[in-house]
Amino acid sequence: MMGPGPGPLVGREEELSVLRTMVAAATDGTAGALLLAGDAGVGKTRLVRALREVVVPPEALVLRAQCVDVGDPGLPHLVLTDLVRGVRARAAVDPAVAAALDRAPALADLTDLADPRADGGGTLDELRRLRTFDAATTLLAELGRLGGPVVVTVEDVQWVDASSADFLRFLVSRLTSERLLAVATVRTDGLSGHPRGRRLVGDLDRLPTVRRVEVEPFDATEVATYLSSAGVGAQDAAEVFRRTRGNAYFVATVAADLARGGTLGDGVPRALADLLLGRLERLPDPVRRIVRCAAITAQPVSDRMLRRVAGLEDDVLDEALRRAVGDGLLVPDGAGYAFPHDLLRAAVHDDLLPGERARMHAERADALVAGADGVAAPAEVAHHAVESGDPTRVLVWSVRAADEAMRVLAPVEALAHLERALETWPAVDRNLRRGQPGLEDLSEGLLAVRAARAAGLAGEPRRAVAWARTAVTLCDAEDDPAARVRARAELARRLVEVDDTEAAVRPAREAAELASAGGLDPRLAASAQVVLARSLVAARRPREARPEVDRALGAVRTAGDPGLEVEALTTAAFLDEIEGDRTAAAERLDTALRLARATGEAAAELRAHYSLASLHYYHGDVEASLPVLRTAMARVTESGVRWSEPGVELRLLLAVAAYVAGDLAGSLHAADAPESPPPDVAAARLAAVSCYAAVASGSPDAARRLAALREHWDDHPQVALVAGGCEADLLTWHGEPEQAVEVAARAQSHLDAAVGEGTYGGLWLSALALAALADEAESCRARRDDAGAADAVRRGEPLRRRVDLLVATGRGRPGDLGPEGHAWHARAVAEHARLTGAPAVEEWRRAVEAFGYGHVLERARCHWRLAGALVAHGDREGARTHAAAAAAEAERIGALPLQRAVAATVRRERLSSSASSGDGVLTAREREVLALVAEGLTNREVGSRLFISEKTASVHLSNLMAKLNVSSRTEAVTVAQRRGLLDVL
Repeated sequence: MMGPGPGPLVGREEELSVLRTMVAAATDGTAGALLLAGDAGVGKTRLVRALREVVVPPEALVLRAQCVDVGDPGLPHLVLTDLVRGVRARAAVDPAVAAALDRAPALADLTDLADPRADGGGTLDELRRLRTFDAATTLLAELGRLGGPVVVTVEDVQWVDASSADFLRFLVSRLTSERLLAVATVRTDGLSGHPRGRRLVGDLDRLPTVRRVEVEPFDATEVATYLSSAGVGAQDAAEVFRRTRGNAYFVATVAADLARGGTLGDGVPRALADLLLGRLERLPDPVRRIVRCAAITAQPVSDRMLRRVAGLEDDVLDEALRRAVGDGLLVPDGAGYAFPHDLLRAAVHDDLLPGERARMHAERADALVAGADGVAAPAEVAHHAVESGDPTRVLVWSVRAADEAMRVLAPVEALAHLERALETWPAVDRNLRRGQPGLEDLSEGLLAVRAARAAGLAGEPRRAVAWARTAVTLCDAEDDPAARVRARAELARRLVEVDDTEAAVRPAREAAELASAGGLDPRLAASAQVVLARSLVAARRPREARPEVDRALGAVRTAGDPGLEVEALTTAAFLDEIEGDRTAAAERLDTALRLARATGEAAAELRAHYSLASLHYYHGDVEASLPVLRTAMARVTESGVRWSEPGVELRLLLAVAAYVAGDLAGSLHAADAPESPPPDVAAARLAAVSCYAAVASGSPDAARRLAALREHWDDHPQVALVAGGCEADLLTWHGEPEQAVEVAARAQSHLDAAVGEGTYGGLWLSALALAALADEAESCRARRDDAGAADAVRRGEPLRRRVDLLVATGRGRPGDLGPEGHAWHARAVAEHARLTGAPAVEEWRRAVEAFGYGHVLERARCHWRLAGALVAHGDREGARTHAAAAAAEAERIGALPLQRAVAATVRRERLSSSASSGDGVLTAREREVLALVAEGLTNREVGSRLFISEKTASVHLSNLMAKLNVSSRTEAVTVAQRRGLLDVL
């Protein structure tokens, strides 16, 4: 054995068993993912090799990706590129794979993802990025259906680049019934130094489809077995184990050294890094030269590159390569060479003197620029430029790397490159900058504009604002009119995104005024005008916004930019809505939809759909919003962008609108999203929204859903608001008013901390808390606990004051209270009156009328409360009418808690006048029989339990089924549950 290469596979029976089980499951159609974790050199790569060579069946398609450490921000989409390259290789010899690849045009060229109308460094369409991810995931699933399972291996995810991390989250979170297994390896030692990899590993660990296996070092017995298998006597096993601590790679290295005649005497260095380097030092100079040149980067080095940078004659280099490979220092890898383990590469690299290391990085950068490896990857050149300390080259290639990252939809990487370029800018002489291709027309201020845009797209809104402010300062100093416009427009956009709308107006106005001076690109002028209009509308300044919106519409049509025109139309529609002209708003949004569809502006189309659906919903036309939302969701599915920002918002609104319309099952279906798991924050928001219908329907898992959400309240304000309110409502139904008030207060505190006091969501929370307190007060009065009732009234006063304040000064969409807000105000007032002990007939009448805009469940609930108020007022006939209305609506939509509450009121107040309610129809014995049938007992068991004959039990069951107008035992139980009969048996 010449080197520490693959070596025998020792002591991995448990890991191999897991691999075999998961490959078998994938073959049978149960997708999964495995995370092999452990210290460097422990044997993860050897297990992956065994997976490829031994475990997977011959018909399987094995695709390999390798993350590499080239510094931050890394090479974008490296994993996805590697996987697609592997599919293309298989497609070259397999027509079925080639056909499947042809059906995924989004993967045709991963570098051709730029918007051809990119302005100043490129724009990024998040929908296109997600379409690419979805296309890759769909392709892998299709390949699994064609033949054997698809096995994807991704090694060293501790070094993952940001865009590859996003893709892996996307892929693994969507694994369900595909014939697909994903296996990733991660070095756990030093993982804290790679925050991106650490976050990815943490995210994957939380997914139910992911299994994690910790790969442990060899124990003493396994070390002895390895040495024996490698042809080395086992007499030194104890000493090898002591020095290597069972690290598989170190054991292999020592074994290789012993096989060549080495010893474990005093000449062997104690530090294993010294042991590795000691092998190198014994070799001739040419061998050391090529190994050191190869160690400059973690990527495999091509033969062409090595010949370029080593500075050796071909025959000398060939002999040196043979020796390096023979001694196990390098291994062939495609058209080049790699280290058998990164531990060896890192030891060689770290042993270089600073000056030597810098020169080698400079040589590598020179060779890349000269085309030694074909077209140079800008990010790789920039990395070597940083390591060699060449600021001019750092600036040039960081800018190019940022452009490349934006083209392949990797804004996180683009931002890192741009920030590095901005840091380097002052160190590069102006004359040197002017002579560099790509920098001639670029200023420091415009570079900051690009950084602001990249930060916004990367999900860093505060950094985006900071860079935009810097851009304004820099562009003013440079006295470039166009740059000054771009910087101010970018700042205004970013301020609107963080909801600092008043602050956005000033830079937006300045941008529009500068652009109106003339001499600028019409598209730039139109963009500035749209930003001003949008800022004024967002700041709720309709009088000032109207003329600017009209100017923006004219400017975008003159400029001939469909994307800007859709944005202008959507802004104009929102202004129409604020001004109360819903017809005009709807017409504009219809125009925006048609234009976006015709010009392929997918993101703009979905946002226009959302705006149109919101227009209907927030103005009380819930039924009209539903077909818009369903059409939009169909487009989301067609586009493969379920979890884009507009896709998530549309799904959330569909779930809420379906719930309000009384379609509880439809609401749960939309929120639960069974077709594919969403990203974390979207998942928390959808889970929260699902609780509306879960609580309303009396779902047995409602409490579990709410408990699971408690740790996610900080994820998004909507989670705290909706989950907190739903939990308060559930606790009230369960007769726990004190806990309900406490949860509502906690949710209100979260909401105030997240978005500030004064949002209309507080009306709902206050109404729910007042309802709980009213229940508590009524219970106290029934027990003649006047002090308890008075205390409940006292605690309700701040809630009533909050309600009044919110109605007078609150904020929300579209700017005023709207039908839903007025309805919750009416219910809060009625609940407060009930709290004080007043009959509150008129208050509940107003609440019934207010919820008549389309909130089916709440209108039924108010009918129920009005029935109780009318009883107290002496109007039993009116009470009977409203109780019947509540019961019928609750039964129609399947709202079991409300059904039971209405049935209890009807029984308690003796409001039943017919058999329609189900109560009073059944005899006491029939109700006893029904209760036992609901437990699943047979007629014989019912008779035994009630001390009657089986035949008599059967007669009672037949009678009650006839009275309930049902034809089966199951249907009898179901109808009884709906009518609230079983809970009082």
